[in-house]
Amino acid sequence: MLDTAFAHPSVFIKLKSKASLKHVRHDYNLSRQAEDKDIYQLATMENRFVVTIDNDFTRLVKPNQAGIILINAYLSNEEIDKALCNFISGKNPDDFKGKSTKI
Repeated sequence: MLDTAFAHPSVFIKLKSKASLKHVRHDYNLSRQAEDKDIYQLATMENRFVVTIDNDFTRLVKPNQAGIILINAYLSNEEIDKALCNFISGKNPDDFKGKSTKI
């Protein structure tokens, strides 16, 4: 699940072909001002990870709930697409549940 700071999921062509990609605003109609705790709770209910540039999400992570994937804010959409694809390739998502991972 892409946090509000990210572009529309259609921009991430490679990632969309490898993962079920959703966006907080575009798919769930949450506002740009949605609280981190609400986004994290939604990700947990939907069995998703939160992809974010916001380090504040790390304080919300709980065992056996949604994981957080932190991305550097200075990356372009193309670089984000490539980095996330490389990160998820060959990995078991269960190994990252309830964890905060920076890539």
